[in-house]
Amino acid sequence: MLAEILWTATAAATSVVACPYGVLAAHIWLRSRMVLGPLPSEAHETLRRLLEVSRQGDGLKLTRMTLLYAGIGAIVVTIAAREWIGIVVTVAPFILIAWMGVRTTTVPVVLVLGTSTHSSIRRQRAIKRRLSPLRVVSLLDVDVPWDTSLASEVSLDCFRTTNEDDWWLVITGLMEIAPIIVIDAAAETTGVLREGRHILGAELWRKCLFLTPPDGFAPVLDRLFPVPGVERQHLRLVPYEDAARTCATMVAQLGRRGVVSLRIKSSL
Repeated sequence: MLAEILWTATAAATSVVACPYGVLAAHIWLRSRMVLGPLPSEAHETLRRLLEVSRQGDGLKLTRMTLLYAGIGAIVVTIAAREWIGIVVTVAPFILIAWMGVRTTTVPVVLVLGTSTHSSIRRQRAIKRRLSPLRVVSLLDVDVPWDTSLASEVSLDCFRTTNEDDWWLVITGLMEIAPIIVIDAAAETTGVLREGRHILGAELWRKCLFLTPPDGFAPVLDRLFPVPGVERQHLRLVPYEDAARTCATMVAQLGRRGVVSLRIKSSL
């Protein structure tokens, strides 16, 4: 009798944890499909490979393996105990694995570029909240020790790498995949200048928002222009405070178009 109570309690507690993650995974997948349309499997494979070279790649692998072994262990215990209510317990780790897969390999709708300042990370969170459950990713250093809630909220959407070669591979890969790019045109750093130069040279400016302070100060554009074939007045310059709203407007216009390019596949 006691064993049955324990199994029932464990199954109930497990379902309370697993069910919301299963619903969330379905919500992310369905919403992304509505906005981006059907995507080839290569898109998710590309994101998985980009994630592997990011800082969090090893941690996610370890978590996935831990959940897998936990699920296999639960299956063995359930069969040995012949407590079939334990099936609920065995399903939970696999639901979490599925959620992780959807959460980390779903194609992002927005890529945020800039410097790793607190305001930039908060801006990414604001856009993410506005577009939720759609993905908004960056390569910002989100490890903010004085704001752990901010760091935890955007950590799964950070492709931060440990070396410059991987950084440029991931940056250019995400630029090709994301239908919307947001770059801080006032962040005059070597990295942002290189990103801006690539956006303008590869004609990615057509899907890019160039963020500025309220006065329109954009030293990155001042440094990069003139650019052959690109007129500065054709760029979308948006004040910082309007970034989330403008991204939402652009997402609404995406419809069900095929927007993913897989030109980077051969380089991974």
